[in-house]
Amino acid sequence: MPQTLVELGAAIDAPIMHIATANGFPPQTYLPMLRTWLEDYRVICLPPRALWGGQAPPPDYQDWRALADDLLAAFAAQDMGGIIALGHSLGAIVSLLAAIKEPQRFKALILLDPVFLLPKALDEIGMAWEQQAIDCLPLVVGAKRRRRSFDNRDDALAHFRTKPLFADWSDEALRLYVEYGMQARADQAGIELAWSPEWEAWYFSTVYLKIWEALPRLNGLVPTLIMRGETSDAFVRQALEEVKLMLPSAAYYKMAAQGHLFPQSAPWATSQAIQTWLESAFE
Repeated sequence: MPQTLVELGAAIDAPIMHIATANGFPPQTYLPMLRTWLEDYRVICLPPRALWGGQAPPPDYQDWRALADDLLAAFAAQDMGGIIALGHSLGAIVSLLAAIKEPQRFKALILLDPVFLLPKALDEIGMAWEQQAIDCLPLVVGAKRRRRSFDNRDDALAHFRTKPLFADWSDEALRLYVEYGMQARADQAGIELAWSPEWEAWYFSTVYLKIWEALPRLNGLVPTLIMRGETSDAFVRQALEEVKLMLPSAAYYKMAAQGHLFPQSAPWATSQAIQTWLESAFE
């Protein structure tokens, strides 16, 4: 199944804003944040292969650089340029790698709590691959254990509402997650996660291990805003300080009292911070 273009708002001939999502999240969960721009931009998402439908990771799909290649191939096929690229978590790193490879295609890069793992964590992932123990990593184990099937959307909504991950999400954001993140089971016996636990585990296990070597190449290449949740455990303070040293040309913003999923938990505050930066960067 080929990659699907998800149109989230605005006219076809408007400037393009692309959202690259976090691992496991359908693009529609970002609509409360994106609503600010739906009248002024063609807001789109070119989802990763996890949402292409029915595929397993191909043998040559080695790390997150492959997601960036998929994204650039889709942009090229649709002749898209002047892109404002928003990326969250995994999607932030994918957007970053795409901008490094083809900076001429992008107008701006906005990284929302990017997963800049510290070198020690990256070494542990590399060692796990060498020892053929990648399936033992906690995030991989947790993803594969995720409940995937439900009787109906009400059942799914009640289940997710009890989970700490969604504790600070609005009812609207959680409803969008259930509405667009679930699909009918092949046997028609209820619904299941559209982004399978196997794909989620795959992305957790295939982190790009040389991101710190690649990062300095972005400096001054594309206007860049980097936002971090103050309590994020995915983009920790030490990593932020290292990024600031490597990317002095970027702008930085702290989402006070927010964690890793601030685009969903604080969509209005996130969009206002981004809009303020866009206005100052391109006034």
